[in-house]
Amino acid sequence: MLNQDLGKMDPQMSEAMVGAINDQVVGAEPGIIAPTLTERIREHPLLSLGVAGLAGFVIGGGASSRTGAAALMLIARISLRRAATDALASAMASYGTAKRNGSG
Repeated sequence: MLNQDLGKMDPQMSEAMVGAINDQVVGAEPGIIAPTLTERIREHPLLSLGVAGLAGFVIGGGASSRTGAAALMLIARISLRRAATDALASAMASYGTAKRNGSG
C-alpha cells in the first residue's frame, strides 16, 4: 500500500479503501453515538455548558489575546490540579484492596 514515494498512492487502492469505509459507515447503526452524547449532557449539564462555552470562546478568537490566553491557562491549571487531586485520592482510597496481576 505504501510506496517509496509516500505522497503517491495507487488510485485503485484508495478507491477500495473508500468503498470499504463507506460499507462500514452504511452498516453502522444510526443510534449508537447520539444517545451516549445526550445521556452525558443530561448527566453533567454544567460540565457540558462549560465545554460548550470554552469551545465558543476559543473558536470566537478569545484565546488570541493575552488576557484570553491567561484566562485559559488559569482554567487549565485549576482543572489539572483538581484532576490530579481526584486521581491521588482514589489511588489512596483503593490502596491495598486491588487485585494484583490477576491473582486474588
